Amino acid sequence: MSNEPKTAVLHVACHPVTGPWSVMRDLARAQAESGRYSSVGIGVIVDPSWPADYRDEIRKTGMPFYESSCPALFGTAAFLYQRLRPPPWKAWLSHFAEQAGTARVVVHLHNAWLSGVFLPLPSIEGIRVGVVATFHGVNEHFKGKPVRKAIHRWMAGRLLKYGAKLTSVDGANTALAERILGIPRSAFAVVPNGVHPVSIVKSERPRCPLVIGHVGSMIPQKGWQLVAQAAELLNRDAIHVRVVLAGRGSDDAEAGNWAAAHSGWAEYLGFMEKPRERVMPQLDVLCLMSQWEGFPMAIVEAMSVGLPTIATDVGGVSEAVRDGETGLLIPRTAEALAEAVSALIHDRVRLTQMGERALARFGEKFTMNRIVERYAKVYDGAVS
Repeated sequence: MSNEPKTAVLHVACHPVTGPWSVMRDLARAQAESGRYSSVGIGVIVDPSWPADYRDEIRKTGMPFYESSCPALFGTAAFLYQRLRPPPWKAWLSHFAEQAGTARVVVHLHNAWLSGVFLPLPSIEGIRVGVVATFHGVNEHFKGKPVRKAIHRWMAGRLLKYGAKLTSVDGANTALAERILGIPRSAFAVVPNGVHPVSIVKSERPRCPLVIGHVGSMIPQKGWQLVAQAAELLNRDAIHVRVVLAGRGSDDAEAGNWAAAHSGWAEYLGFMEKPRERVMPQLDVLCLMSQWEGFPMAIVEAMSVGLPTIATDVGGVSEAVRDGETGLLIPRTAEALAEAVSALIHDRVRLTQMGERALARFGEKFTMNRIVERYAKVYDGAVS
């Protein structure tokens, strides 16, 4: 048996919201529950708009929690500010290691290549610190933005320069990281997102009319409007469907107004805690018509309750959705979505089989226990 002390893991991100927030929060909880680590904590650098309920979620868990404030700045500027006013790394890490009773700490950064702005972390006598940085997707190509591209490549290069171990939630985006940011795809370990299994499973029989839904950020890039437009096309042609929209974002008011105008068959729920338990069992099909993605949590959650997905083939979506088996991959148009939904309405047996296969694939690939084990191997390399 090794005499090495257990490692402590501190998950850190600058202003994490929606998907990245849920990923780091749920992973931290699962790691804490696993008993594998001496301690697992969360650190955030946030501006005043960061949702207060996120803070409450962590405090209720009892996990160590560290917070640093920054002004409300847009995009790249928010990260460059960290070069001027970095979070109090020494204080955080010294306190965290002391409370954990260990001299081995992994700092797990969740801002992808932007995490390079934090490096190098300060040296702390008696504490061995390793760094892991996770890419949740490469969604900026910097076309026509040479200055911004140079700045972002500089941040990405710092990850390699200072020896961070890199992970990506999908394989597809490692090619983009290589082409756009200059990070060799061979530098990444691919560790997908995962969730714990739940006992709630959707109805075995598809409803009549079929219920389709969007669960996630209410922003144009996620494509909720295409779900709405497809439903309008279907209902206009007397192919009856119901629509459920759930989430929050810049399009909250527009989504609410649209649902109110079509209240006979549409509903906007706004932000819902635990959408996997409260929203997805109401659906027959999840629709995710994204312009870009990393590895969407919504799809993993849908699979965990036996819900098939119709989605665009972007980012790591195809690594979860097997076209024709656990869901459908289609072009990003309302017409394509309407056609796909119509086909499933007329083939309910196939729809049911897709849900069954989605649940089985979740159990094989995306349970949280499997993800915890895979990150453990990455952490061992970071502090070896």
